[in-house]
Amino acid sequence: MPITYAQEQTLTAADYIACVGRTTLGPARPLGNPNRVQQILDNSPIIVTARDEDGSLLGVFRGMTDWHWVCYCADLAVVEGQQGKGIGKALMDKAAEILGPRVAITLLAKPDAEGFYRAIGMTQPMAAFLRPRTDRS
Repeated sequence: MPITYAQEQTLTAADYIACVGRTTLGPARPLGNPNRVQQILDNSPIIVTARDEDGSLLGVFRGMTDWHWVCYCADLAVVEGQQGKGIGKALMDKAAEILGPRVAITLLAKPDAEGFYRAIGMTQPMAAFLRPRTDRS
């Protein structure tokens, strides 16, 4: 099955919700609020998608970047049933290609995903800090 990886800044909330809702990231995202999801997408400088030959969304990389130093990967999601096939790594590689060699990619991993990020060659810094949001709707 050929998969197409592309920057897709016009990704719709409906597609994002359908994809991320089929991953372990789903419960941590405001998928019940399509308007907020669309605002999130509209304000994300880089969105990379993986689609199969019939156009079904298999995965998404969503990042926040200055395009010159760093990109924070806010989402790297691959639908259940398609995980373990290299799609997540290919999404990360395509994002890195688009961003260019001068831009580092950083992220906060869910504990059960740490092994994946190590396996694709990412390094783990010693500390991360988070000021949590107060409104999750």
